Amino acid sequence: MKKYSVILLVFNVILFCSCSLKKPKDAAEKPDWNNEIIYHVHQRSFFDSNGDRHGDLKGFTEKLGYLKDLGITTVLFTPLYESDFYHNYFARDYEKIDPEYGTMDDYLTFIKAVHQNGLKFIMDMETQYAQTGNKWLVDSYKNPGSPYSGFIYYSDSLNRYPEQFYVPSGTDLVFSKAWPDQKLNIVYLNLNSQKVKNWTKTFYAHWVDPNGDGKFDDGVDGFRIDHMMDDLDNKGLFTHMFSNFWNPVFQYCKAINPNLFVVGEQSNWAEYGEDMIVQGGINASFGFPIHFAIAGTPDYFAKDPADKTLRNSLNAENIGKQVEQTLKRIPEGKNYINFIENHDTERFASVVKQDKRKLFCGAVLNILLPGIPSIYYGQELGVSGQIGNWGYDVNHIPVREAFPWTPDPNEPGTAVFYKDSGPWWDQSYFKTGESEKLALSVQQKDPSSLWNLYRKLIFFRKANNAVRNGDFKRLQTGKPDILAFSRETAYEKVVVMLNLSESSLTAKSSSIKKCDFLEKAEIHGDSIVFQPYGIAVYKE
Repeated sequence: MKKYSVILLVFNVILFCSCSLKKPKDAAEKPDWNNEIIYHVHQRSFFDSNGDRHGDLKGFTEKLGYLKDLGITTVLFTPLYESDFYHNYFARDYEKIDPEYGTMDDYLTFIKAVHQNGLKFIMDMETQYAQTGNKWLVDSYKNPGSPYSGFIYYSDSLNRYPEQFYVPSGTDLVFSKAWPDQKLNIVYLNLNSQKVKNWTKTFYAHWVDPNGDGKFDDGVDGFRIDHMMDDLDNKGLFTHMFSNFWNPVFQYCKAINPNLFVVGEQSNWAEYGEDMIVQGGINASFGFPIHFAIAGTPDYFAKDPADKTLRNSLNAENIGKQVEQTLKRIPEGKNYINFIENHDTERFASVVKQDKRKLFCGAVLNILLPGIPSIYYGQELGVSGQIGNWGYDVNHIPVREAFPWTPDPNEPGTAVFYKDSGPWWDQSYFKTGESEKLALSVQQKDPSSLWNLYRKLIFFRKANNAVRNGDFKRLQTGKPDILAFSRETAYEKVVVMLNLSESSLTAKSSSIKKCDFLEKAEIHGDSIVFQPYGIAVYKE
């Protein structure tokens, strides 16, 4: 009996300890961001709730059901703060929500609705600058005694020469054209000043927990830091920014919410961003090298900045190598964002000239390659758009067009804020008639549509841990134009094969039984016969 009493005692002790060590029910589990599907939105272009043609917070809140239906788990906005720039990247007032998006109450309603729907929210930030009309600039310009002098960087003691974006030091204020018909300038905050460093910490922390109750239902789940540089704009004025400026900000915020996720946009798109991750104390960078392997490398990296042609898209060998190199360069336990387009790049549909076969390949690579997938709004419909050459910020309106809920730009809710404002409208897919096939209302009814493929791929990713967290291994088929790879865990294996060429090709695969996705391809025994840009995805 003693033997069994001892065993029972030990069992009870173990049971007590295990119960005692359980987390409280309300304690948040540390999220695995490989489980996320990001939806990157230029919210001014998404859905208009009040008829002014500008997408807004109420409109986006109304459409959260659409994101859940698609399978999205995380929303990433461009900046929300008040700005005269249509893209909101330079602030007039950091403390306010842009009135065209709504009010602070609208924001809090939105963020709570996001969380109530089981989604996450990442807020885009660019807090290194201020624009015309910002109170710090207005009050301190030519006024050294201003209490805001420490917020703006001046190159002289009389505050006559604020440091300006892409303007030489010691220059009077230079105004540049901005949409729709404005003259604005951009100056630097004094990022070396302790005032600015303290303000930045407090400002970011506010969005993490706005009411300070420690619950985060009204707080962001992460930040995207735009244009993150160690030597800002290579001016030699604000140096060692990763470790001396940004790292303390994120340490401060993560002391409030340890699960906060921070992704930095490396300013040099040819880089992987590992220094930014390590020194800046952030969680992820953007997978630009993989993006360019899929969508083509801009020649302007190496030649004339005016030459914005794209070359060498969908190259099987280059994609495989860049994925391997990225996985090697990104530090253990950190992430990168896998994307094929965003608000600063050509739309992938335009890169591949609306070729549906290539759009399908892009979708597979976006969702099934390693990294956290990010879908740029409208990408799931194959909307087109190329960066213009009008000489100011309207250049990017064609890649930030209104989401086509229906083919009709006059349909209530369609956020055509740029309608009839210039030649960018004349080339809009609403004007050319492309919206007749691109519109969500059309594609949802078509089982073979790009939208339906994205939805299937997203739910396939969610159902297979190997795709979310498995190792990446390139598979050799003897055919250089076939990109073949597996995603593997100890218990699962998913194989992905794409023929990225205009030729029909055959590849052996002894383990294939049936395909989860088979597009422009057929199984013949232990072989797959691919038509040009054919796809096969299967589980072993």
